[in-house]
Amino acid sequence: MKPLSVCVSVLLVALLPAQAPPSTTSEKLPVREVTVFKDGHAYLVREAVLAADANGQIVFDELPVPVLGTFWPFATDGARIVAAKAGRDTVVRDVAAIDFRQIARANTGKDVVVVMGDKERIEGKLLGVPSRQEAPAASDGDLLLLQTESGTRILPLASVRDLEVRGGFESKIRSEEKRERLTVTVAGGGALARVGVMYVQKGLRWIPAYRFDIDGAGKAAVQFEATLVNDLIDLDRATVHLVVGVPKFEFEGMVDPISLQEEMAQVAASAHGNRDFRNVLSNSLRTQSAFAQVEAQEPQPTVADGAATEDLFVFTLKDVTLKKGERLVVPVRSFDLSYRDVYKLEVPFAPPTDVRQGLQAERVIELARQLAAPKARHVLRLQNGMEAPLTTAPALVLLQGRVLAQARLSYASKGREVDLEINPAIDVRVESEEHEVKRSAGPFRLGDDNYGRVDVGGSITLWNGKPVPVVIEVSRRVLGLSDDVGQGGSKRQLDLVQAWYGSAQPGWWGWWNWPHWWFVHNGFGEFRWQVELAAGATTKLESSWHYFWR
Repeated sequence: MKPLSVCVSVLLVALLPAQAPPSTTSEKLPVREVTVFKDGHAYLVREAVLAADANGQIVFDELPVPVLGTFWPFATDGARIVAAKAGRDTVVRDVAAIDFRQIARANTGKDVVVVMGDKERIEGKLLGVPSRQEAPAASDGDLLLLQTESGTRILPLASVRDLEVRGGFESKIRSEEKRERLTVTVAGGGALARVGVMYVQKGLRWIPAYRFDIDGAGKAAVQFEATLVNDLIDLDRATVHLVVGVPKFEFEGMVDPISLQEEMAQVAASAHGNRDFRNVLSNSLRTQSAFAQVEAQEPQPTVADGAATEDLFVFTLKDVTLKKGERLVVPVRSFDLSYRDVYKLEVPFAPPTDVRQGLQAERVIELARQLAAPKARHVLRLQNGMEAPLTTAPALVLLQGRVLAQARLSYASKGREVDLEINPAIDVRVESEEHEVKRSAGPFRLGDDNYGRVDVGGSITLWNGKPVPVVIEVSRRVLGLSDDVGQGGSKRQLDLVQAWYGSAQPGWWGWWNWPHWWFVHNGFGEFRWQVELAAGATTKLESSWHYFWR
């Protein structure tokens, strides 16, 4: 390979890397306090000691992604916020050189020996790797420039087999990258002043769980714990508030423009064609895995007493250290509750006889399966005597240390009762039946039409196979108008919303196209009983109802 002398135009090729701008000093902005909601939103307070430059500016190396309207910078002890600006700055840092191109750039100006693929050895001064001045470093060419005694050699990087650097070796290269940064301008303040930001962002949630160990005699030892799921930001000895209650974030689906998110950059354009968005921000605003181990040297989280704040209740954890991507289980508190054993029975809806007669054979079989003898359910009726509410959560139930069931605990405020359903009551047998009592052709004139009337009777037989008395709460809902109820029960009529409240719509409901007159002249009836049944005793609960048909 013969030497080649060239004259390189400074307009096209830079033999030495361009001088990068000096790096801007940035500050860490740790999380001091965070309020965590069960739906995954978190309200963060992040602050650091004031260390502004000569222009009163503090630069933070990261941008949050807050909910629209929740981002607020602040300063303390006499300092005040002048402005907070988000932007993309060029950040310079030294990184390890990992290939021939980067090593050549790092050691530009040094004497080297280049060994080519054909084992040719070339000595000279390394001039660098040429690149277009207007192009970023990533667009460097594939040539190596070497000043030899006879002239400048241009060598293809792909053919370089070995590169020997004489003298001191530079292993790092200066790199530039675009980084999103937050610049806060402050005025005033002393040595103890702090500056920070507070905002709401999604990505940190807590999951409550209870364990109830009942003694069989009306007392339950309760343990309450919280699992923190952190997919948002590192926490280092932070104060964490766990909120019981449902927060409202009106603009939770919108990201604040301070985050520089691309979708928010298009807000202005979208608003021109979106009437709803324009109204939202106008003056016409209208009136919810694996656990990370905590290192031994880390301070353990401690729990402060809970406190009520308006419609929310807060439990506070101190000194929580949890990195992004980790999970942490923390005991919150232990307490005792009283309970009563109650058995609940709900007899499901059955369609009118006139509807059943038109069903195909397979539908009749399916209906029989759905209406099979219902089972009473064992329920713990808990009395919340604590200052704090019980929150909706999974609950593990044990009897003197042995697992009985896992159930779903519903919210209960201070002083209220709540039912925790555990298992079907296998020792309480249930038989239910209904039959047509009579059918009257009428005609019964209702509105402008004539109807017939169908009278129906039903019974529920209960037998207590337990060795102790039990209290059974029974409800039966029917299609039609309730007439009579026996055994000290009660009756009432329900509207459509009440009929479906607390229970799923029957699977057979969509098998028939219900005419409008059914809901006008019939409706939904409900019968209720509360029965105390001695050990081995049997009782029969009777009721009757009717409906009109045309």
